[in-house]
Amino acid sequence: MGLDLVELVIRFEDAFGVAIPDKVATELTTPRQVTDYLVSQLDLGSQKSCISQQAFYRLRKQFLPLTQLQRGEFRTTVMLSQLFPVESRKELWTEARSQMSVSVLPSLVRPKWLVYGLTLLIIMTAIIVFKHSYGISGNGGIAFLLSVSVSGVLAYASQFATRPLRSEFSREYTTVGELADYLALHSPHTFKKNWMRDEIAETVRLIIIDQTGTGKFHEDSRFVQDMHLD
Repeated sequence: MGLDLVELVIRFEDAFGVAIPDKVATELTTPRQVTDYLVSQLDLGSQKSCISQQAFYRLRKQFLPLTQLQRGEFRTTVMLSQLFPVESRKELWTEARSQMSVSVLPSLVRPKWLVYGLTLLIIMTAIIVFKHSYGISGNGGIAFLLSVSVSGVLAYASQFATRPLRSEFSREYTTVGELADYLALHSPHTFKKNWMRDEIAETVRLIIIDQTGTGKFHEDSRFVQDMHLD
C-alpha cells in the first residue's frame, strides 16, 4: 500500500473513529468497499440528518460558555475572530480544544507577516550561503547542497521557535460555519452516533476529494488503477 492510500485510510479512521487493520485496508480498493466496511463497523440509524448542522450544534454547545454571545447570536456567519478576541484567543482556544479533544479542533496558525518574514529570511540565507560557499570552493554543486542544508535547518528551527506565536485562524475556516464543515469532514464521529449508508458514502466521497484533490470518480472507481493513487 502506497503513501497516498495510507494517508487516505488514516483520514477514514480519524473521521469515523474506526480502526481499519492493515489486512483489511489492502482489500479496500474502491470507495464502495470502504463504505461497505464502515457500514459493518458503525451504528446505523433510520433517520438522515445534516452532518454540518450537527457539527454546528456541537460547536455552539462547546463555544457559548467561552464567549460573550447569547444562544440566538451564535450563527454560521459569525467570525471566529469575533468569538475569540486576539488578546485571549490562545487561552480560550486551548480550553476549547481540551474540552472537545485536541485532535478534533485544528491548531491556530502563525500570522501571515510572520510566515512571509520567515520565508524571506530563509531565501536570503540560502542565497548568502550559496554565494559565500561558491566563492570559497568554486563548486556550484557543493555550494547548492550547503545552502539547501542550512536553509532546511533554519526552516525547522524557526518552525519550532515560533510555535508560541501561533495566534490566527487558518483561511480554510474563518467563520463558525466553515469550522462546522471542517469538523463534519474530519471528526464527525465525535458528535454523530448513528449513520445511514448514504451519509457514510457521501462522507467517504468528500474525504477522498479533500485528500486527493480530485472529484472524478464514482463508488466503483479503483484507487490505484482508475484514480492513480499509490
